[in-house]
Amino acid sequence: MMSNTEDESPTDRAAKNTPKEEYPVGYCRPPVAHRFKHGNKANPKGRKKGTRNRTIVIRDLLLEPVTIRIGDTTTQVTAIEAVIKKLLFKALGGDGKAAFTIIGIAQKEGILTPEQEQDVDHLSDTDLAIMEDVKRRLEAAQPPEPPTPGAQTPDPVCQTAQSPSGPS
Repeated sequence: MMSNTEDESPTDRAAKNTPKEEYPVGYCRPPVAHRFKHGNKANPKGRKKGTRNRTIVIRDLLLEPVTIRIGDTTTQVTAIEAVIKKLLFKALGGDGKAAFTIIGIAQKEGILTPEQEQDVDHLSDTDLAIMEDVKRRLEAAQPPEPPTPGAQTPDPVCQTAQSPSGPS
């Protein structure tokens, strides 16, 4: 069932927001002294139109097409695909850190089968330490999510200071 707001067209909404009768001050008609003057910009030192934030710039760079050569063929792929392919080739070439990074990405994306997950769970302690380091770096590389409206922020006075390198 659709709500009333979905049934309305933009012109219907505009008709609702116009006053029913003529009067100098009231609904949709602020006092003349408080209206914007001609040529006034509401936020003159605000963000300019067309400027991009960090997330958009990073997304554009990672999704930018690049040309790579595999053997004798050249192919156009996104930059992120090229990075992951390069990492995969390093892992297949014997680079252990690259292999654990690829496994960490696969785990994070949930593309491992239960048998593969079980194999990963039975790794040695050093291998697990490397995997945890990779996970920590991947999570640190992601931008933080904005707080939800109405959510309580932690009191900075009550927080304990922790060093960024972890417990010593």
